[in-house]
Amino acid sequence: MGNQKLIRKINRSEIIELIKKDGPLSRVELTRRTGLSLPSISRIVNQLIKEQLVLERGKGPSSGGKKPILLEINANRGYAFGVELARKTYLLLCNLLGEIIVQKEVIPNASQGPYSIANSLLQEMKNIQKVFEIPSHQIIGVGIATPGYKFKATDLIKESPFAGWENTDIVDLFSSIFPYPVTIENIARASTLAEVQFGWGNQYDYFFYIYADWGIGGGIVHQGKLLRGATGTCGEFGHITIDQDGIPCYCGNRGCLEQYTSTASIVRELKQRGISNFDQVMESLNKGDKVVESVLKKAGQAMGKGIANLVNLLNPQAVIIGGEIGNRCGIFCEEATYTAKENIFSLLAVNTPILKSNLGRESIALGIASEIISTHLAQLI
Repeated sequence: MGNQKLIRKINRSEIIELIKKDGPLSRVELTRRTGLSLPSISRIVNQLIKEQLVLERGKGPSSGGKKPILLEINANRGYAFGVELARKTYLLLCNLLGEIIVQKEVIPNASQGPYSIANSLLQEMKNIQKVFEIPSHQIIGVGIATPGYKFKATDLIKESPFAGWENTDIVDLFSSIFPYPVTIENIARASTLAEVQFGWGNQYDYFFYIYADWGIGGGIVHQGKLLRGATGTCGEFGHITIDQDGIPCYCGNRGCLEQYTSTASIVRELKQRGISNFDQVMESLNKGDKVVESVLKKAGQAMGKGIANLVNLLNPQAVIIGGEIGNRCGIFCEEATYTAKENIFSLLAVNTPILKSNLGRESIALGIASEIISTHLAQLI
């Protein structure tokens, strides 16, 4: 009896996934793809229709008899918010098919701290609900990619956009303020999940993803799954030491890779030239500023040495560079690639592809929203 119940759940799960991924599909097509009998398919589908998870929508072409009725996921049965908390915060709402309903960029005042930012985001979400007339019970959850929390930090954290996050219980904070189920993920690992779902994950199932932005982080993907480690902190690439007597880091160590390769470190290096943000860095580069070009190349070289260490240690199929630097700064990535290949030990690994992420601005928020949807659908099986 127990085995039959498990088999039914597996069959139901397969049907939901097929309709979600490749729909609309007919009952006959589901029979062909799953190998189940038509009566079994019909029984499962009828139950899904009763639960309003699947809809009958139109008819497909006939192969000689009656036109088959097509089935699709009821995309508007539920919605998920996805949030990327960064220097430029990104918020979106998507339906059960992962289709984006609305997306917007919010520029938070980081100095106001986590509580103020959380309340501002909640107000934005309520406004979106009101505009699209979505009742709260249809919001299945909100996924939040944070700049990190529960990390050690010294007084230098005051100079970082992460100030205020290090000692805050982010899960408790957002869960107490938001009226929806909340899932929290480190922004670097959320970026890695997005790459698995929408990016280079369709070509590689063992790679290291580097989130190169205001901070530096990463994620290891093995067999298509994100490795989290014993306590969930796997992939803290930005805090490997590359100079034991180097620049002090807010984590309390010296010479962390992040202090030489992040957009924050690049902006700091160019502060005397009147540059205060990475947009200005890129504007100066595009105008042919040789000093800016030199600083970016130097940062890319430091990243390349870090990548070489990764390849020597992990021997991945590929290394992916994402985040604002990966998306916008070709000269940085080119220098990182060249330096990495010069420093990789094994001749067998020296041609490891080092690639730029091709994902758009919305990918991190969409990636974590998609995790919410997958979890929700799994609970309905």
